[in-house]
Amino acid sequence: MCGIAGVISKNYFKAPDLEKIKSLMFTRGPDKQDCFIFNENGISLNLYASRLKILDIEERSNQPFKFDEFILIYNGEIYNYLEIKKELIELGYNFKTNSDTEVLIQAYKKWGIDCIKRLDGMWSFCIYDQKKNKIVLSRDFFGEKPLFIYFDDKNLIFGSEIKYLFFFDKSLNNLNFNKIENFLLNGYKSLFKNEETFFEKINFVKPGEILELRLDSFQLTKKKYFPFKKIDISSDKNDYIDHIKDIFIQDYKKRLRSDVPISFCLSGGIDSSTLVSLAKKKFNLNPYCFSIINKDKRYDESENINFLKKELNLDVDYIKIPKLSYEDFLDKCRSLIKYRSSPIATISYYIHSYISYNCAKKGFKVIFSGTGADEIFGGYYDHTLFHLNEIKEEKYFESELKNWNKYIGINIRNKKLTPNNFINNPSFRDHIYNDKEETKIFRINKQYPFEEKIYDNNNLRNRMMNELFNEAVPVILYEDDMNSMMHSIENRSPFLTQNLVNALYSLNSKDYIREGYTKQILRNITKDFLPDKIRLDRKKVGFNSSILDVANIEHDEFVSSIRSNNYLKKIIDFNDLEFLKSSKNLTNSESKLIFNIINIKILTEEFN
Repeated sequence: MCGIAGVISKNYFKAPDLEKIKSLMFTRGPDKQDCFIFNENGISLNLYASRLKILDIEERSNQPFKFDEFILIYNGEIYNYLEIKKELIELGYNFKTNSDTEVLIQAYKKWGIDCIKRLDGMWSFCIYDQKKNKIVLSRDFFGEKPLFIYFDDKNLIFGSEIKYLFFFDKSLNNLNFNKIENFLLNGYKSLFKNEETFFEKINFVKPGEILELRLDSFQLTKKKYFPFKKIDISSDKNDYIDHIKDIFIQDYKKRLRSDVPISFCLSGGIDSSTLVSLAKKKFNLNPYCFSIINKDKRYDESENINFLKKELNLDVDYIKIPKLSYEDFLDKCRSLIKYRSSPIATISYYIHSYISYNCAKKGFKVIFSGTGADEIFGGYYDHTLFHLNEIKEEKYFESELKNWNKYIGINIRNKKLTPNNFINNPSFRDHIYNDKEETKIFRINKQYPFEEKIYDNNNLRNRMMNELFNEAVPVILYEDDMNSMMHSIENRSPFLTQNLVNALYSLNSKDYIREGYTKQILRNITKDFLPDKIRLDRKKVGFNSSILDVANIEHDEFVSSIRSNNYLKKIIDFNDLEFLKSSKNLTNSESKLIFNIINIKILTEEFN
């Protein structure tokens, strides 16, 4: 795990003070920072790397990594590096290190950019191919590792963080107000619908995207590798459960490879509990866990956490989120926003930042989380409603509708999540973006309508794939990465594997949800190692909090601070903020609204 950055220019580019760039990149790689600088034939090439040692912690695996005519800078982990290494050794290749870095660069030498078809992992990398006189950039299929880019006819600038690009070219620091408006009106699920960032000239490299820059012509080409495809899989329940269980365990085993101690996020839900229980019972590890304890009963999962702690004899670090003064809360948010060069997507990731902080204090460099399980197994409440629409002609429809009313409907806070909205209208999507009643506070005339890509002709599966590739998972991965790397920690998401996704998306979508249970397949594959109290818990709590639980926010103080912001005072109707005066229990929408306003206040003050 590392940070990478680079500038390739047709003009002479004076390399910045190396100590300054080292300092900027330090948190993503405190163990070693170095560079490769080359000027020839009118091209200035500057590649920078900072290393967080996870695999082969010896100096021999530092970056930039040189092999024959190739220079590599790389951020991520290739989990199947041992299998690829074995294949390359059989083909006559020799290795000097035990790192996945050397495996990646030798795989590129053997197969070219097609090597990514063999990779099981997370990455963003840059390879300078000296013989072919080109630069190759690649980002992993799920987008677990970030990569930002600016390109014009004379310069290519890239980096793991946006502020690296600012360092090389201060003129890139121009806010994208269309992006800001879209975020305020529609919320976090709008953030990764396209490649735009919160800065006009900077984009992110899309997941699965490959960029090639020919240095002689300075022409940049892009192509996308989309590895997901349906496979032949048995329709017999016992057969496909065994098959998926085997895929998950084998892929998870690879993701446990590490030369440094690992830790786990434990929420008490089925996803993180699955990872912890399997690590303990199947792989004989003693998982060290970090858990948030929430005072708000709507988001409190301490009962399940305590149960699993006792059941598995776990070490659990309980983290209580402090309630800060308004000014201290602004300062805390400001530090997170400055590090990201973007808003904090939701209050959940403000809370998550405390996990990373505590994890680093305990000396860990790796932490595991359950990201992606909802999107690949079918874990959200609206998935059940899409399921009801899909089975409305089936004999068991009435019993499933009763299960919704009995087990799920009673827990719903979003009033738009009702069977009637979905059963008769498979195109219903009004619940996905922010509540329009709340966002009418903004005097923004431009419309940013909801858009959905077509990946599959099945309505439920297509919805899940949009969440996986465009809406929920990209946000979680970005926020997890920024929170973790702010404290020099690598975040791993074992549910995000190509093999597992291909198998799950090849099943009949009617099998995802049964008898009022979301994630029916995950509940089946965990029978042998996950206690029923957690495995069969229907209630989805969610990792969330009200803003009033983490900050003392008084109406007058909040309004005064917003009025002082030149941008917000032009677009907010302050009369609509009166709800804050008397409300001691904000609705979820009101809490999100205030949090988003605070984020944009800080963003526009720091970067405008």
